[in-house]
Amino acid sequence: MSYLKNEGFVFYTASELIEFFQQRGEFPPKGIAVTFDDGWKDNYTNAFPVLRQLEIKATIFIIPSSIGQVFSGATAAGEKPHAHLSQNEIQEMAQHGVEFGSHTMNHRLLNKLSEPEVKSEIEDAKREIENLLQKPCLTFAYPAGFFSEAARRAVEQAGHIAAFTTTYGPTDKIDLFALNRTEVLRRDRFLFQFSRKLAPLRRALQE
Repeated sequence: MSYLKNEGFVFYTASELIEFFQQRGEFPPKGIAVTFDDGWKDNYTNAFPVLRQLEIKATIFIIPSSIGQVFSGATAAGEKPHAHLSQNEIQEMAQHGVEFGSHTMNHRLLNKLSEPEVKSEIEDAKREIENLLQKPCLTFAYPAGFFSEAARRAVEQAGHIAAFTTTYGPTDKIDLFALNRTEVLRRDRFLFQFSRKLAPLRRALQE
């Protein structure tokens, strides 16, 4: 995070970045959104102190059914279940510049569900998050990045302003409901690796 600040990136929540684009037709110069999927407890124990210290905004996409639980539905094959954020932790983080978006109600892969199931996963999650935080839930991330046209449509109809995938959205145009992200993984933990991963993003922001 210090590296990003030193490189001159300007931090926005995901919804702030989208609202800027909606108003001006372009993203802000050197604007960046730091996002986390799943809402694991280490977002609070490891990431939150760094975000607060460096005054960095971020967005966490949470799974309402996993709040306060040790949950296996969002882990890779072979991994142990992960502890997830509690209600109190979510509320505390929300008071300090962290935005919470939706990652569906149960982290089911939307491209494999019927349209009624897709609608329920999306609408139920949005309602639960809004009830918890008493503010609109504006952004969404597709579980594992997978989506379908029915899922894309349901996310928009539910009242979100944008939805994020990983590498499955279009690269030749901006689709606010299929936005790709630069995925940072465990293997990118060393600074030279992280810098290399961010190189295409730096080039895109300079164009």
